[in-house]
Amino acid sequence: MTQVQPIEGITPEMLWNFVLVLLGLCAVVVLVYKVIEITRKERERKEKKNKLADKDLTDEIAEKVLEKLEPRFKDIETKLDTDKSRLDNHETSIKNLNSSIDTIKDGMQVTADALTAILDHELHNGNADQMQKARDDLQKYTNGLIKKV
Repeated sequence: MTQVQPIEGITPEMLWNFVLVLLGLCAVVVLVYKVIEITRKERERKEKKNKLADKDLTDEIAEKVLEKLEPRFKDIETKLDTDKSRLDNHETSIKNLNSSIDTIKDGMQVTADALTAILDHELHNGNADQMQKARDDLQKYTNGLIKKV
């Protein structure tokens, strides 16, 4: 066996010390990496827990707000239903009034025709046919009103 000769002042003992220091540095790097990884995981866990807590808090606040607003919503819905019912009644009333107005217009027309017939009779001395027709129309109109009531 031949003896290892030191290369320019490096002895096996120095080489061994270098390897040990290098292994120590690697161990320190691995240790720092593991500490950083554990810290990051712990921070993520806490953030997730805080998010869940915030979400629960937000849900709880939303529920409380809805509980307070629910009676107001019901009151508003009741008022809207009442207003819709009133509007429906107004529409029915307007239709009835329009029907009444049409009936009144018809009556006024029959009355105007009868007055015209009377004036024509007085002006033209006679014209009994026109007077008879006006009388019949007026009676039909009056009889129609009596039957409706």
